[in-house]
Amino acid sequence: MGDQLEQFIMNNKDAFNDADPSEKVWKGINKKLGRNNGFLQVVWKVAAILFMVSTIYLLMEKNFQESQAGPQFSEEFRQAEDYYTQLISVKRMEIQEKLSPEEQKELLEEIDQLDVLYIELKETYQTNAASERIVDAMISNLQLRLQILSKQLEILENIKDQNHEIEPNSEI
Repeated sequence: MGDQLEQFIMNNKDAFNDADPSEKVWKGINKKLGRNNGFLQVVWKVAAILFMVSTIYLLMEKNFQESQAGPQFSEEFRQAEDYYTQLISVKRMEIQEKLSPEEQKELLEEIDQLDVLYIELKETYQTNAASERIVDAMISNLQLRLQILSKQLEILENIKDQNHEIEPNSEI
């Protein structure tokens, strides 16, 4: 039965598509929708306007944020920065464990100056000069800080070892 109906519709397709619904049909549809048909049209218009306004707002906000963000660092740079920053933190903590606050201040003064320079380089990169030279300078700054901290720790270890060697001899 279903196949016969489908075949009949396919054979008489033009006859079905030929007729437009009468005005009476449209009035019946409007009645079934209710008397608030005009109200529904207003609601849909308002909803469409709100949707359009919110979409424009979101697009403008996204473009504004992207223009304010400036150039972004590559994932490779971010990984290198994380790696060196973590090592520098570990070395700083080791120094802080071995020295008094006054000694730390003296020893870490150079590192603090390099920290300030690094922040300036990062700001320069993001504001107006996104270049490989600045990225290289930033990586070099991180490496230099790590080298200085490693050397300072090495010197502290040598001093500690010398003090241990002197202590047993002083008892003799």
